[in-house]
Amino acid sequence: MVEYGAVRTLSRSDLQNVAVEMVETTGDSDDGVPQFVSHINEGYVLTETGLATTSSFEILEESAGAPDYARQAMMEMFSRELFFGQLPVREIFTTKTSTGTDTLSTVAPLIPRYPSNYFHWMVETVPKVRYLQQYKRRTGTEVTVLISSNAPPFVEETLALLEWPKDRILRAVEPMYKVRDLILPSSPERTEADFDWLRKEILDNVLNEETVTPNGTAKRIYISRANAMSRRVVNEEEVIDVLSDYGFKRYLLEDRSLMKNAELFNNADIVVGPHGAGLTDIIFAENCTLIEFFGARLNKAYESLSKTLGINYKPMYCQADSADIIVNTGRLRQRVNECIDET
Repeated sequence: MVEYGAVRTLSRSDLQNVAVEMVETTGDSDDGVPQFVSHINEGYVLTETGLATTSSFEILEESAGAPDYARQAMMEMFSRELFFGQLPVREIFTTKTSTGTDTLSTVAPLIPRYPSNYFHWMVETVPKVRYLQQYKRRTGTEVTVLISSNAPPFVEETLALLEWPKDRILRAVEPMYKVRDLILPSSPERTEADFDWLRKEILDNVLNEETVTPNGTAKRIYISRANAMSRRVVNEEEVIDVLSDYGFKRYLLEDRSLMKNAELFNNADIVVGPHGAGLTDIIFAENCTLIEFFGARLNKAYESLSKTLGINYKPMYCQADSADIIVNTGRLRQRVNECIDET
């Protein structure tokens, strides 16, 4: 247990002491990575970030992240609650009391630390559905998942494709809830087994849809951030001119459904694009190469994800134009040729 002034936090090992039960949900394919769902008699959920606490407002680090990065994530989430949440957080954590809070029963928070971010939803949050499904099979307990008040459409679309019952999805309308039976899945540790499950569950439903044509999408795709606020490719038209010579097609993923994007990536053999949440859908790819553009800021999230997924990963370090990117098209042509030669 760690104490930060008035705020106390409980680690994964501490959780065993406050939970009524901890049900192991690890499957045969999980290669020893621990997964579980804990049941806590009473607690609170802060809906700006999904942070969960005990009845005495000790923050459960498991609601922030897996042990290796739980405290860093927790501090980011707590800061968001302080600056963007609607709660008098300092007062609550100092006095350990909260009046007028609505009470729920048998609820699991399913809110990413950045509720509108697709990467944090798919990679850090959705695998919890797998653990909750196993918890239901092993205990018979019906659990309602609590999603963010401003959850984007892809949240409910994901849950529908995973066949989570609609009547067991609750969209938050209050900044905090008291929960009589707080169900807390372990934080995903970004394993191959979790992503294999997610790919199979989503694609089984996607490819069964009559409206989807499995062979009707491009094999080589370029993911554009033309509508984003940052990391746009300044010379995108030149980039597209080069890529079109190799049969690439340009896509704006925000204009499409999760179902169509899962199909798109599943059929892709080369994906090119600037760093951004759209690249998360490499989860659905198989035998694929990812070429990722970087400008001023480097982020290894998709390099790490590619390694877990077994995807061939090729970074391209480009000239920065403030928060945007200028791609050297000669180097791009060379990199694409290398990828084609390797296949």
